[in-house]
Amino acid sequence: MPLRQPVRAVSWPAFAAVLGATLLPGCGHTEPFSSPPPGTDLPFDPAEPVRLTLNAGGDRTASWLPDGSGILYSTQLIFRDDRDVCLALLPPTGGAQRELWCDVPGDRALTNVIQSPVAAPDGRLAFIAANSTVGGTNPSFEAIAVAPSLLPESAVNLRRIPYSTDQGSTHPAAGRLRWLGADRLAYLGQAVAYRFPCEICARDTITTGLAVATLDVGQPGSTPIVVPGTESASGVASSAEGDLLFYTLGGDSRVFRRALASGEVTVVHDFGSAGIARDVDVVGNRLVASVGGRVAFGPDADLGPTQRDSGGVVHVVDLDSGAAVALDDPLRLYRRPALSPAGDRIVAEGYELVIVRFVDPVTEQMFADTTVSRSSDLYLLGAP
Repeated sequence: MPLRQPVRAVSWPAFAAVLGATLLPGCGHTEPFSSPPPGTDLPFDPAEPVRLTLNAGGDRTASWLPDGSGILYSTQLIFRDDRDVCLALLPPTGGAQRELWCDVPGDRALTNVIQSPVAAPDGRLAFIAANSTVGGTNPSFEAIAVAPSLLPESAVNLRRIPYSTDQGSTHPAAGRLRWLGADRLAYLGQAVAYRFPCEICARDTITTGLAVATLDVGQPGSTPIVVPGTESASGVASSAEGDLLFYTLGGDSRVFRRALASGEVTVVHDFGSAGIARDVDVVGNRLVASVGGRVAFGPDADLGPTQRDSGGVVHVVDLDSGAAVALDDPLRLYRRPALSPAGDRIVAEGYELVIVRFVDPVTEQMFADTTVSRSSDLYLLGAP
């Protein structure tokens, strides 16, 4: 049976050992965190930006429940021998996990993964389900799945991955699921490559967008439809009514809006010199995206046009006035920001900036190099 138990979103007993063995060094803190009592809705660290989780395995792909009462996200539990990436539910302010689902879509004998969870207003849950042999480098099973409630073990697989689109192209992966009204999903069709930079290095997973696609929820096994003009898409969002798609493209500073009924495409915002925009989300007249930072777009021998992304600066835009505010953070970069249903808060993956100092053996000069952590925790930011 799938595991379901409330636990605190804090570090695990093996945190220090695993961090040193598998991740880049993290930034230090002058004072230790004080953990709130179990069962409370207090965040792990209330200082701005509010740190919601502390997990050596990484917490990713967060989304809000439609009524704003909780945050869904994927969490890798490194203390488990099967290294599952589980689905978790946090209170909207952080604190103790309300729910934790593991061993989906398989069992304890496999590494099971739930990614990109997103709930519909009627309570249904869509997510990417995958599994592999424990220690395997490629999924042996992957699908876009929908459950009738927040219980992922009751899900039906809508579309196995990889798949062929209506244009005859192949999408080897998928991510960033969005509900497009009650009957369709919009998401990013993606390409993925797994590489080891050196013999003792951790594996790099390189994922890049191929196009925005839509899928009929009522027809399991239906063919995904590619949205025209979205080649190399790097982000996708939808309006509450499901009549508009917002998207970003690899290497581009603009955010586009497509009216699905007419096919009309307009630019809703251009971040210009701030840099490449991606990971767009929209609620009402408010838009959020990750912009600039550590990102590059260019050719890859295996994947073709590829966007490599280690995080950027969260920008908030008022679509009525066009005014944009950058939420600069000197300690970390962010990916996949998600606006709360009220549009006043943002949950995002935060990646710590790591400063490595070294001495040139020839000149004996001191140099510093800034890298980005491979693992992320969730942070809560106010949306001005």
